[in-house]
Amino acid sequence: MVLTGKKRWLLLVIVSLLSGIMVYVPYLRFNYYDQMVLLFSEYKQIAKPSNVNEFIGDCTLVLGVVCTVGYPIGGYLADKFSEKWLMILGAVLMGVCSFWYGLVPGGYSLQFIHFFYGIGTSILIWSAYLKTVRKLGTAKEQGRMFSMSEFVRAIWGTVLGFLAVGLLNRAIMPGGETDLNVLAAQWKNAMFFCGIAFFVLAALVFFLLPNHLVGAEVEGDIVQEKLTFKNALTILKMPGTWLVSLLIFFCYSFTAAGSGYLGAFTVNVLGVSQTTASSFAIVRNYIIAGLSTLAIGFIADKIGFKVKTLGYYLAIASIFVAAMLLTKNSLTLGIVISFGFAIIYTGMRGVYFATLSEVGIPLALNGVATGVVSLICYLPDVYFAKIAGIWLDTYGNHGYDLIWYWTIGCGVLGVITAIITTRYANNLKKKSACRP
Repeated sequence: MVLTGKKRWLLLVIVSLLSGIMVYVPYLRFNYYDQMVLLFSEYKQIAKPSNVNEFIGDCTLVLGVVCTVGYPIGGYLADKFSEKWLMILGAVLMGVCSFWYGLVPGGYSLQFIHFFYGIGTSILIWSAYLKTVRKLGTAKEQGRMFSMSEFVRAIWGTVLGFLAVGLLNRAIMPGGETDLNVLAAQWKNAMFFCGIAFFVLAALVFFLLPNHLVGAEVEGDIVQEKLTFKNALTILKMPGTWLVSLLIFFCYSFTAAGSGYLGAFTVNVLGVSQTTASSFAIVRNYIIAGLSTLAIGFIADKIGFKVKTLGYYLAIASIFVAAMLLTKNSLTLGIVISFGFAIIYTGMRGVYFATLSEVGIPLALNGVATGVVSLICYLPDVYFAKIAGIWLDTYGNHGYDLIWYWTIGCGVLGVITAIITTRYANNLKKKSACRP
């Protein structure tokens, strides 16, 4: 069945809302890190105050491992089964886990929750969502479909984020102290809201998404190859695959550091309140990110090469990080620089996978390449939170310096990779122009 008119736009909004909350709940630490520290170390002795950061890193490590392995599996399942039922199963699983998370269970339970979040995200929902969005538009409408979806996701993330901030802020007493019992109660309310939202969206997908959605692509469009061992091997033999994987790896390393620890940095180093820091994080991760990912597309068109654009962004991001280290004793200047940094690191993701065509990866293998590249470029999700947590538990606020030093190192290596990749892409372009 082909959806047309208002129905396809309504369905686009619904699956975008589902994918938006799908990436919101597993990464709550991006927005509410300090509140989670209190819940896990003081409200309940799940972890000692001396190693609570490492514990949060352990939960993220579980999520990262499952997602790294799960993305290719999700792509395979999306080719074999109905997108409708994959998204419904994923929404139900993540809804149940959100209710469970709201109860602030024990340490092993929290790690199991992140394990199941990883399954719901990478194996069940993500690839099915991408495939559904692609089917809703023709080849010429793909940009419009995905940009509209990103816009809906950004708005939804902002709503969810500020709703939770409003709830968690009720735990702040007039004297500035945090009432842990109120904090736990409001955490439960926020997570139960997310759980209900998952079930409502699952029901909407059930009633509105056909069992067999037919793509709106016009006849003659390039057929996407499936993720098979042979196609994966073909992709791995291409130098461009490794160059782009490394480039995006270094770019995503900034996101792992910025989204993961910039909020806690503003609280513990700059001295901002937890509520204000959470509000800043939501603005950075959703509003700024939505605008920045839109802007980089136009900037990349002006520069000419998307890989070159990422090189410029990496250089600028490294400068901002160095500036944060130098101005960490100045509240106002530190906040301004942190927002400037956010504009750069959140914008880079807007052209991550648009670089594939520049390094000679054929369009027919684009889906396969995306799965293979994702295995490499998202590796920081596996290990970085664990390492950063150890640094913070061991060295206190100096741990943030180590996080930013690591980020600058990734920036330097990323710029070098971007230069090499740009030369490679330019040579491919010249060879292509010489062909009859």
